[in-house]
Amino acid sequence: MSVLVPDRAMEDRPLLVTAGVIIREGRVLLDRRVADSRFEPLKWEFPGGKVDFGESPQGSLMRELKEELGIRAEVGPFVHLASHVYSREGNERHVVILFFDCIILEGEPQALEGGEVGWFDVNAFSSLDLVEADVGLREVLIPRLS
Repeated sequence: MSVLVPDRAMEDRPLLVTAGVIIREGRVLLDRRVADSRFEPLKWEFPGGKVDFGESPQGSLMRELKEELGIRAEVGPFVHLASHVYSREGNERHVVILFFDCIILEGEPQALEGGEVGWFDVNAFSSLDLVEADVGLREVLIPRLS
């Protein structure tokens, strides 16, 4: 016997997300969420997105970087894992994020889906208003930017 699960049940499970750590000339690349973002609007984050069904994390990240920033990137080693529950006005979403080092092979990053992109040196990155899920990665990266 099969049981139909309401769509809401999917939000009760963690969402697998990948994000790229792109460092060039001592600066890290971040993008900024749009003002109408469901969680933590206008905060900065590492670029990436959700892993679709059947996709590898690395394949997902390559696709997301192309869609969001218009770049072709090589996905390198795994860097960090974050698990975070976003909460706003009674809505919650649990995300598990796999962060990978990436190198831009082609293109210059542009904010293709709204928001903005920026390159930040260690001083700016140290005090930047990051999304909560990305804050733990800051301490890992600061020595690499110095």
